[in-house]
Amino acid sequence: MRRRKVLFAGLGLMGTLACSHKDRAALGRLSESPDAPITDLAANIGKSLDPAQYLKQLPAPKFKPGHTLPPLTRFGWFLPFASRVEFADRWGYALEWGPYANAERVAYALKDPNSDEAKVMALAASNPKRYQLAVILSRDLPTTPGGIWLQNDRGELVDGKQTWSPEAPVAALKAAAKMCADPLAEIRKRAPISVVLNGGEYGLNVLGAIQNLCERDPRVVAAKGSRDWFDYLSERKAYQESFITKAVRQAVPDRQMYVYYPADSNPHRGRYPGWLNWCFDYKYMRKITDRPSTSMYYKEFNTGWTGNMDMLTQVLNSIGQQIKIGDPLSYNWVCNGWMRDNTNPVFGEIDRYRGFLKCYYMAGNIGSIAGYFDLPKAAGGFGALINPEQPPQWLLQMVALSRVHALFSHLEDYLRQGDLLPGPMKHLWAKDTPAYEFPVKDPDLRVIARKHRRKSSWAIVAWAAAGKARPVTVEIPQLGTIEILARPTGSVYTATLVGSRPKLTWVDRQEL
Repeated sequence: MRRRKVLFAGLGLMGTLACSHKDRAALGRLSESPDAPITDLAANIGKSLDPAQYLKQLPAPKFKPGHTLPPLTRFGWFLPFASRVEFADRWGYALEWGPYANAERVAYALKDPNSDEAKVMALAASNPKRYQLAVILSRDLPTTPGGIWLQNDRGELVDGKQTWSPEAPVAALKAAAKMCADPLAEIRKRAPISVVLNGGEYGLNVLGAIQNLCERDPRVVAAKGSRDWFDYLSERKAYQESFITKAVRQAVPDRQMYVYYPADSNPHRGRYPGWLNWCFDYKYMRKITDRPSTSMYYKEFNTGWTGNMDMLTQVLNSIGQQIKIGDPLSYNWVCNGWMRDNTNPVFGEIDRYRGFLKCYYMAGNIGSIAGYFDLPKAAGGFGALINPEQPPQWLLQMVALSRVHALFSHLEDYLRQGDLLPGPMKHLWAKDTPAYEFPVKDPDLRVIARKHRRKSSWAIVAWAAAGKARPVTVEIPQLGTIEILARPTGSVYTATLVGSRPKLTWVDRQEL
């Protein structure tokens, strides 16, 4: 993509539009105006700033006082101390503890009061409302007692590999839970913990990776019996993780949230034969996480904003199944791309990333983990000095997520006390759930809506996923036919009825 030199700044929540929106000329003029003007960083042109200094120059997002959305978090190489504090001070993020909280790292932090982790714990202890602590769970696993690995009929490792068995002994599962929870408990003795992130990808693997190995272990074959492999492995994965989940919940009983990656209804459900080879059944996995949690990364097993495997269609597929089983709200892992190839960076446009995020929140996301999976090559990594004219992609992504989170802190009632409207269609791939969006003539214009349960009030987002802003006409049940503006950055409205006519408030009309 072309490198954008626009710096995205503060969020204004204003603009009331009592409308039938018949003035197409006015809509046309609005569609030509960018919603993200250059910020007040002009004084710093030509200077180098560290990430925290850069952020301090930006207008902070405007969160609703007293909102109860959980804090944002992040996953990847940990940030310098000053950046962690700045993101927690003004940007809606939890205070990042640091790397994986295993026994060795926690012991180091407790011995050295000058370590970043020790300073973070002291901050969180001094002001837990302002500095809500986020900890990434250890991924360490035991290697004893015997029986952890898949074995053939001769008692040898299958293919000579240490592959975790679905029939690993209870002693190993208890040991794994202790290795995860004990360091967490040591942190909790010193400071409250708000969010615990479990990055998963350890222990028992998915069907597509290990079925052929499991079939060569007579103990596993006997335990499975006549059950379907997908059902058997899903149940066993949830059973094994339940030991860790229980230990985490006991170690941090006052947390806001514990999320496991991934615990979702697969975004590819029904898209192609064999999709279930690469996931576990959510009906089991929902028990081992406080919220559904899926990953949606730009052009990672998807076609980006548009195309035959676009990200929003995948999101709505997963969320539709989660609603069906009784879990309408989620906390998800998001990323607008990273440097997967130094010669060909894969990043989405930041304005459309914000539009996508607005759709995700409207669909029931109540917070996210900002993922970035490449260590910046500049000296200093995530602490490298920044040219204010060209801030790094990882930082733009975190700012974009913060501004959308702030926007929906003002719409929290629609998330917690509202329902995602199903729309008139079935989902493109999973025909047992609705599409959860409203069709318009252009497939690249997306409209999603929620209805408040206790009053005649709606929240609506219109997104121009292909990048060209234009008006869109859509019919919302009970509200009627409305005309709104779809923008690359998304347009969020609330609506009520005045008599029989809709009255719309354009919530993010003057985003900064």
